[in-house]
Amino acid sequence: MMKLWNSFKRMKFCQFLSAVAGFQQREVLRNLVNKNLKAKYAGSMLGMLWAFINPVLLACIVGFIFTNILKVNTPNYYLYILSGMLPWTFFATSIQEASVSIQGHASLLKQFPLARIFIPVAIVISNFILLLFSLTILLPLFLIVDLKVITLLPLLVFALIILLLFTLGLSLMFAAICVEWRDVQQALNTLLVYWLWLTPIFYSAQMVPRDYKILLDINPINFFLILYRNSLFDVKTPSLGVLGIPVIMALGALWCGIVLFHKKEGGFLKRI
Repeated sequence: MMKLWNSFKRMKFCQFLSAVAGFQQREVLRNLVNKNLKAKYAGSMLGMLWAFINPVLLACIVGFIFTNILKVNTPNYYLYILSGMLPWTFFATSIQEASVSIQGHASLLKQFPLARIFIPVAIVISNFILLLFSLTILLPLFLIVDLKVITLLPLLVFALIILLLFTLGLSLMFAAICVEWRDVQQALNTLLVYWLWLTPIFYSAQMVPRDYKILLDINPINFFLILYRNSLFDVKTPSLGVLGIPVIMALGALWCGIVLFHKKEGGFLKRI
């Protein structure tokens, strides 16, 4: 048993957890998160409110087009869009920013013995804080529509946590890959645009023709949106399948992200 435990401690995942657990490392991570939040809205009068304003403005524009021109008849349609826009904005922004995070902190990494993995981790955490901030403002609107939302708040917390883990895993992957292959970062911006419109944020899964349902089945972020909307918009308890699939994907993505990042980080300083 002792040999198994020693082998387990040597795994990359445990190295990551040990680094996070260290007080000094936690201070470094906290400072990076604060730096990211301040830099994102430096010189802005409204500050963090833009994390709430931007998705609301987009929801209003898209909602107007879909309801008045395309004649979509979905009850509380603007809230439906927002229930998808908030998690998507967190997900897409985190991946985009993480993909260039190592290059963007090149001088910092060359000057200080910093745990490199904290660079993309801090970006994801700072965006997650903005997601929680936006959700806090919008939650009363969902409660006004259906007070039963309050009974599903534990499910919402669960959905947020596994979305955080999934986003962190993919962010670590792209952070590592884009150091070596810069073209991936350019392609990523285009990919996220297509990915946005292939995700049922502005439309429902029921509106998708049967021949194209497979696009929803192979879209990983869709499973997280379903769980998120179950707790906020649909106000219903999900099945075990709806719960289990995102958990497996989140843990798998996190594991792959950590392993890939540690595999590639030895060559970061030579490439940035």
